[in-house]
Amino acid sequence: MYKGETFQGLLDYWGENQPDREAVFDGLRRISYSELREESESLAITLSQMHIQKGDKVLVFLPNWHEFIILFFAVAKIGAILIPANVVLVEKEVNYGIGRVRPRIIFVASKKQFAFLEPYKESCAIVTVRFEEAGYLSFTKLVEKGRNGQAEEIQVYPEDEFTIVFTSGSTGYPKGVELTYRNLFQSAKNVGYRLNCTNEETFLVALPCCHVFCLVIGILTPLFFGGKIVFMEKFNPLDALELIEQETVTVNLGVPTMYIRELQELKNNQKNISSLRTGIVAGAICPENTIQQIQQDLHCDVLIAYGSTETVAVSMTSFADEMVKRCQTVGRPFDGVEVKVINKDGDLAKIWEVGELFYKGYGLMKGYYGMPDKYIELVDKNGWYHTGDLASMDESGYIKIVGRKNDMIIRGGYNIYPSEVEEVYFKYPAVLDICVLGIPHQILGEQTYAFIQLRDNDEETTESLREYANGRIAKYKIPDKVILVNKIPKLENGKTDKQVLKDIFFRLEES
Repeated sequence: MYKGETFQGLLDYWGENQPDREAVFDGLRRISYSELREESESLAITLSQMHIQKGDKVLVFLPNWHEFIILFFAVAKIGAILIPANVVLVEKEVNYGIGRVRPRIIFVASKKQFAFLEPYKESCAIVTVRFEEAGYLSFTKLVEKGRNGQAEEIQVYPEDEFTIVFTSGSTGYPKGVELTYRNLFQSAKNVGYRLNCTNEETFLVALPCCHVFCLVIGILTPLFFGGKIVFMEKFNPLDALELIEQETVTVNLGVPTMYIRELQELKNNQKNISSLRTGIVAGAICPENTIQQIQQDLHCDVLIAYGSTETVAVSMTSFADEMVKRCQTVGRPFDGVEVKVINKDGDLAKIWEVGELFYKGYGLMKGYYGMPDKYIELVDKNGWYHTGDLASMDESGYIKIVGRKNDMIIRGGYNIYPSEVEEVYFKYPAVLDICVLGIPHQILGEQTYAFIQLRDNDEETTESLREYANGRIAKYKIPDKVILVNKIPKLENGKTDKQVLKDIFFRLEES
C-alpha cells in the first residue's frame, strides 16, 4: 500500500503498480491509472511554466468530470491551493467568490459562467474545459503542452493547506474552510479502513466535487486503495441504478434523499445491483426505516458516517455493530478523534443527555479563510471545536445526532428537536420527505410547522397527517400546522433548503 504522508505521490504509486487498472469513468471517458498520472503531471508542468506556484489559488468551476481529478492531483503536485466552486453559482456569487480568494488561475466548464469571468481576464488566467474560446487557454492544450516537459519537485507537508472549501451558505454568505493534506488524507484512509476497502472496489459518486464529502470519500478513499471512481455529473436515480449494474459498483455514496429516490425507482425499474457490497449515508440525518429499506431492498450493507466541512470525518458505524446501533447512531469516532457532549449548563452531559457536540482531532480545519474572528469564536482555547450539532452519547461512545443547535424549537418553554418529529413521519408510508421548522409565534415563542412531500398519488390531508402523530409523540410535539409541498427543496449537498421553505410559509401568510 501507498505509504506517503500526503496524497501528492498517490498516482505515481498506482501508476507504477497497476497502470492499466481503470481509475475513473465519467460517462465520457475511461481513464487508467497510468493515464491519470501522466495527464496530471503534464498539467502540473504547464501550470509551473505559467508560474503558478506553491500557495497560489486555483479556482475551479467543474462538475463531476474526469478533468476535475486530473486537476486535483496536478494542483497537489505543485503545492497550489485548490478552490472547488459550484457550477450553478450565479454572477453575483461568482463575483463574491473571486473577490474573496483572488485566484491566479480559473478553470471553467460552463459558457454561462465563463461570461461572468471575462472582466477578470487581465488579473488572472482563465482556462476553458470542454469548449474553446478565441484568445483563451483550454484544458486540453494545457495538458498537451506539458507532455514533454520536466516536472519540478515541490515538497508539500501534511500540515500544508491544500484546499479552501466553501460551506453551503444556508445561514448567510458561505465561509471558506481551509483544509490541509492531513485533514483530507487521514479522513479518507480511516473511512476506507472502516469500509474494508480493497483495490477491487468501484465507487459510485454523484455528490458534487465542490463538497468535502466528494473530495474525501468520493475521490481520495477509492484512489488510496487503488479502486475505481464512477462519476455522475448530475444525480438521477434511474441512471444511478443503471450505472451500478453496468459498472458493477461495489460502494454507493449518497445523502438520504438519494437513497430514498433509488429505492423508489427500483420498485418501477428492476436492475441487477447484486454487485453492491456496501455504501455510506451521510450529509443529513437518515430516517431509521430508510436504513432498513436500503439493507433489505438494495441489499447494500450500508454504513452511516458523520462529519462536516470544518471537521471532515468524525465518526462512522461499522460492520461489527448491532443493527440497532447502525440505524439509530452515527457510530463511534475514528481513531485520533475526541468528542464530548456539553449540556446547556456547560457541564459534561450524562449518558444519552442531549447537548452540543465538541470535537478535537486531525480533521479540524486550519481556519476560515479571511475570517480569523469566526475561527476563534468556534474553537476554544483548549482546541475544542463547537460543532453546533445537538447530540447524545451512550456508555460505549456511540453518537446520536439530534439536529442543529439553531434548529431546536422552543414552544411554550418546551424543547422540540425537529428530527424526532420527522422520524415519526418517515415511518408513515404516505410520507416521502419532511422538514420540521420552528416559526415565530407571539404567545408560544415558536410553533412547529411540518412541510411534507407525499408519495405520488397519495391523497392524505393536512388534518389526517396531524392526527397520525397523535399518540406517537408527546402532544406538545405534534405539528401546529402541516403544509403540503410538491417537493422538499434541496441544496447541492443534499441538505434541505430551509430558507426556501420559510419563504413558502411567509408567502402563504401574506396571501
